[in-house]
Amino acid sequence: MLRLDSIHFAYDEAPVLRDVSFTAEPGAITCLVGPSGCGKSTVLRLAAGLLSVQQGEIHIDGRLCGAAGVHVAPEQRSVGLVFQEGALFPHLTVLDNVRFGVRSGNDARVDELLDLTDLAGLAGRYPHELSGGQRQRVALARALAPAPRVLLFDEPYANLDQALRRQLRDEARRLVADLDTVAVFVTHDSDDVTALADTVVAMYEGRIVQTGSPRDVFDHPVHVSVARLFGEAQRIAACKNGDLIETPFGNWLVDCLAVPVPGSGTLDLLVRPDGMVLTADPDGFPVGELRFAGADDLVGVLGDDGSRVLVRLERPHDVEIGMRVSVQPLRGRSFPDGIANNSYSQ
Repeated sequence: MLRLDSIHFAYDEAPVLRDVSFTAEPGAITCLVGPSGCGKSTVLRLAAGLLSVQQGEIHIDGRLCGAAGVHVAPEQRSVGLVFQEGALFPHLTVLDNVRFGVRSGNDARVDELLDLTDLAGLAGRYPHELSGGQRQRVALARALAPAPRVLLFDEPYANLDQALRRQLRDEARRLVADLDTVAVFVTHDSDDVTALADTVVAMYEGRIVQTGSPRDVFDHPVHVSVARLFGEAQRIAACKNGDLIETPFGNWLVDCLAVPVPGSGTLDLLVRPDGMVLTADPDGFPVGELRFAGADDLVGVLGDDGSRVLVRLERPHDVEIGMRVSVQPLRGRSFPDGIANNSYSQ
């Protein structure tokens, strides 16, 4: 188990992390998510021992590895690192790159890792002779070589195509579960989160703003940065007036809001395409666009002010360009932006 307790960290007195606490369990993947610059990679470097803890504590399997005045070296933490670029030795073959992390003479362990990561047939190749996905497998095999208790992934699939990402994500989930390893995966890609995560830790400006299952975080974000991360959130200008939210797409009930907003006045709503429903209405708003989106269509509806909102509809449906529809939000699926420093409580 990896546990971070009340971690604060600053570079040259500029705060980067503020009171970061979470626990990552064996056999599961914890995804650290958030916009660039929120502190995700700093958390990983602290956990790996590449940075020293300034305030707070880091424990691995109950052992104190980092605190003010306490710093266990990276090679003594039982931690494996997988970076975005793989960081392979270009002058070494696949076999020797993996062997680098194994105790001398333990060739059986090397063979086991090559088989585990489907690299046995590539043992004699050099990194420049491999595809991007193959290089990432080598990096993973090398990280697994010393049998670490914790695996730390820093956006390892960022430069790979979607089909390859899906394959490597499936392999990572299988390996983590089979080896009962603690895994922390840093990403800002929502597809990585939904495909990989058992637990999501969402960060914003150095703080943890939400922790939960992927479904909880997707359906019930409590911070605007989380709402933006998942589901193609789009902004709608609105005005709260008592129990109504006035929008260019009609008046919506205030229960459409994911979190309470005190008082009245103007606000921006973040609404996902899957957070609204359409019904045929001759007095409604015109459909101006139908966009193919895999199993669904995205329907573009034009508001009174000329703005457009996209609504996701599962096919088959009877919506056509030119027809008029009413647009209604699902309860608790719209997120107010720009209020109270973008942070809300339920």
